[in-house]
Amino acid sequence: MATRHKPNRKRSVVRGGLVAAMALTATSGTLPFLLSDAHAEPAPLTIPAPDRFKPVANPVYGAGPGGVVERTEVKDQSGLGYYRWTPDGGTPVDLPASSPYDDVNSIDGGGGSHVSVTSGDVVAIYDSSGQVQLKDMKSGTTTKYTLPSGHFYRGVFGSAVLTATRDANGNKNVLHVLRMADGQLTDTPVTGLNGWVAEDGMTLGGDDRTVAIWYAHPDGTRGVGLLDLATAEVTPVLPGATGANAQVVFTDAYVAWYSPEGGNTTARVLPRATPEAADTKIELGSGGEGTPRLGLVGDWLLTTRQIPQPADDFLAREGAPLTALPIAGGEPKTLLAHAGWRMAQVPGGGLAVTGGASSRDWAVRRVFVGDDGVPALRTVREVAPKEGELTRLSLTAGHLVTAESDTTYLPALFRRNITLGAAPSAGERSLLVRPDAQTTGETAQRVYDYRQPVGTGDGRTVVATTDADGAQVLVVLAADGTKTVVPAVDPQTGEKMPTGSDHYSTVRSASGRYVVFGDSGRGLEDRQYVVDLDASGGPKVVRVRQGQGGLAVWGTKLWMPGDTEGTLQAVDLKTGAVTETEPITDNGCLPQQMQAVGPWVYWDCYPSGSFSDGHGVYNTQTQQWSWAPRGTLGDGYVVAYDNDRGQLNLTPIGDVPHTVEAFTSQYNGPLVEADRFGGAIAYAKENSAQITVLDSGVATSPVAEIESRVEQSVNLASATDAVWDADWQLSKPVTGAQVTIRNKAGRTVFTGSAKEYAAAVAFSWDGRNGDGRYVNDGTYTWELTGTPADGSGAALKVTGTVELTSRTKTAAG
Repeated sequence: MATRHKPNRKRSVVRGGLVAAMALTATSGTLPFLLSDAHAEPAPLTIPAPDRFKPVANPVYGAGPGGVVERTEVKDQSGLGYYRWTPDGGTPVDLPASSPYDDVNSIDGGGGSHVSVTSGDVVAIYDSSGQVQLKDMKSGTTTKYTLPSGHFYRGVFGSAVLTATRDANGNKNVLHVLRMADGQLTDTPVTGLNGWVAEDGMTLGGDDRTVAIWYAHPDGTRGVGLLDLATAEVTPVLPGATGANAQVVFTDAYVAWYSPEGGNTTARVLPRATPEAADTKIELGSGGEGTPRLGLVGDWLLTTRQIPQPADDFLAREGAPLTALPIAGGEPKTLLAHAGWRMAQVPGGGLAVTGGASSRDWAVRRVFVGDDGVPALRTVREVAPKEGELTRLSLTAGHLVTAESDTTYLPALFRRNITLGAAPSAGERSLLVRPDAQTTGETAQRVYDYRQPVGTGDGRTVVATTDADGAQVLVVLAADGTKTVVPAVDPQTGEKMPTGSDHYSTVRSASGRYVVFGDSGRGLEDRQYVVDLDASGGPKVVRVRQGQGGLAVWGTKLWMPGDTEGTLQAVDLKTGAVTETEPITDNGCLPQQMQAVGPWVYWDCYPSGSFSDGHGVYNTQTQQWSWAPRGTLGDGYVVAYDNDRGQLNLTPIGDVPHTVEAFTSQYNGPLVEADRFGGAIAYAKENSAQITVLDSGVATSPVAEIESRVEQSVNLASATDAVWDADWQLSKPVTGAQVTIRNKAGRTVFTGSAKEYAAAVAFSWDGRNGDGRYVNDGTYTWELTGTPADGSGAALKVTGTVELTSRTKTAAG
């Protein structure tokens, strides 16, 4: 073990908050800079919330020539709002109907209300108390019915109310047509059944002239009949057709029926003028999810699908296509890429439906027959998309990665490039990774849900999650989305990380090629794994720590609790060299959480507690410690949310805190991240996916190489590797990176631009000079230079040597 440093004078642990801590820090000479006068207000960047993938629920329950009856998903939850009448181009009007939580519009009032439109712009409303209202939305007049005692509601059709009463056996099989005439309610019994009607779901559809009835004879045969409201007589038209979950829709020209009972995939269409004529059968197809739903427009049968959502299926769906099938035969026509499953026939012709190409194109639309006889669309009202849910975010070297639960069909990770300065901007948001749409099972479908992505500083992103078997793993994602999975397995024993509610893996720290993931380090059985992403043969676990205590990595150094109480220990992951600090933690407490950025190491002995002490920041350059609030470490600052005051505060180490934003209402805590490879912070308020990114205002540390993989020699005659490769992990991004190659005499033989990605730089050289000829064998000096992208500190300058051999090459001096 290396000799521990000897501080200039003995330090004492200070309690009592910020003032005492600042006094101690200032008198000890630990401040690399004071920034109380350096808080120039940085220009913040606001990134709007992305749209939710699933369109806003906006079912249509009825439609007249001048408007539609609809309900819209409320803003702050998944329930639906009240029924309302929305006139075309007008202001919505709430209807006096109750609002059940789900999309129920039961004809027997099971959902609390039944709302329909079967005549002009007259809305019929029934509630479970036996009250019926007919509201003429054009004239403003209302006709009210109170159902007679013993009558059960079966629908409103035009000005008629269909009810059922019990027969001698107690079954609700006796049908009645009720009308209001001269202020008196008339009751006309229905005839023509010649038997008895099925009790459940007997009313299959209708308009102001006709109602489709599911009937049954005493001999057990069943079928569909048409009830003429003018005569109150039923005429059988589709013997043998089931009424179970059946739909019947009407236009002036046609009657169409469909039931999925028994796996049926065929709809039957009758001419309305001659329903006794042979029906036309239209195949709806067996492919696709869900149950077909029908509509009629002109000489076309319209269909979409009602797709159920099983409890164990988390795939978000936009809705099935709206397709028009020619009744006379021919090629179908797709009218909308996605549509809600509720469609409403418009009395007199046409149809209303909500749908579009995506959530951003969602609208209430009318379908009508164009001059060419083909169904066409007209937009009535746009339905704005709902804001998506942001569950985690990461900002590393200007790369913003977000975990989003519902902005695509399954929870996924997205990325953007962030540029701050005088004109801050966010690059195009692109998908980093998501499960395949065919993935099944909650574990696989929600593999990235509420999982914290962490950038490594070299363009890669890592996230700790579980595999299909529930085992903890580290997913490594290259910038192009290429994925590598590293199991949480002890390389010595093969033992896996324990599972269960007491063991939840997350990424604890990441810096270039090294990542720490695993348990929190608060329990005796906790395990934390150190992964080398660039190990020979691919990423692998190279160290495991079991027990209490946090780990953090920066460059090649792995920080952990020291062997002596109250100390911190750094292990060089390449050389194995160990250094240990003097006791610095409060009363020798054990750091359960650690963070490392540049020269700073943050430690916290009670990360889940309410202690005001037991945490601080250690400066590895001055070998002293400072008080800091409990929060997220950046390069020279800590950002923390003050829950009592509802404030997000930024504290430069050794300086007074200042408020980044004071929230108008208190939150459990926003999502907050500090860019460890830069000077920015990013945050999103609770229950909002809008992200704010701004410069911390704290001068960052000088750019430095913190890890490298540079070849020491290269054989230019090699058949497999005749190129000199070098990679450098830097502490923050640079611009204008280039490598200059000089010979022993100091003469430049080659200069080339290096590839910059995040806070890393890569360079390759084939041994040729600027003229394209190979240089002589020998030892050459290379020099990497670059300008700090944030403009803070001196330019980067790193040097080294490489030996070239090329016995078979024709060399140039």
